[in-house]
Amino acid sequence: MEIYYYSDPTSSDVKLHHLEMQVIEKIEGELPWRWHTEKPDESMVDPIWDNNANGWVENDPTSKTQIIANLQDKVETQDKQLEQMNKNQETSLTSISKNQAEMLKMMAPLLANGGKPNV
Repeated sequence: MEIYYYSDPTSSDVKLHHLEMQVIEKIEGELPWRWHTEKPDESMVDPIWDNNANGWVENDPTSKTQIIANLQDKVETQDKQLEQMNKNQETSLTSISKNQAEMLKMMAPLLANGGKPNV
């Protein structure tokens, strides 16, 4: 089993900046585009392959791909929060409806007598 590393520094998906791939057999000759045999340094947060440096470098947090990736993470987090808020609201509305139904059941005898108590 051979391990190779794929890097697409232009991808907005951070997972594609440094993806470890296991291959059954060693690839002879030239590797496919964006594939590398060198493992990125474990201390790097978001390593990408730099063709000019011919090696792994830390992705610049102000790059367009990093900004897009961060925005996507924020949108996903907000979607989850909104979904949870909707669930909480549904639960609250269901509870209010049940309480109103109980109150109407209790008030039904009063309303049937024109608001006068049974004596």
